[in-house]
Amino acid sequence: RVSMLKKVLEVLGLEPERLRLEWISASEGEKFARVVKEFVDEVKSLGPSPLRGE
Repeated sequence: RVSMLKKVLEVLGLEPERLRLEWISASEGEKFARVVKEFVDEVKSLGPSPLRGE
């Protein structure tokens, strides 16, 4: 399903890298923090969303 959603994002003119799915257990707090930080950094590097029109 995620790969299908990534294709939909491309059709809409968005980078598929703006979508990410990670399986993280509730007991993996450090991993959650690391994954979120990495994803935020990656999305920031992509720049503003082309759909925002700015």
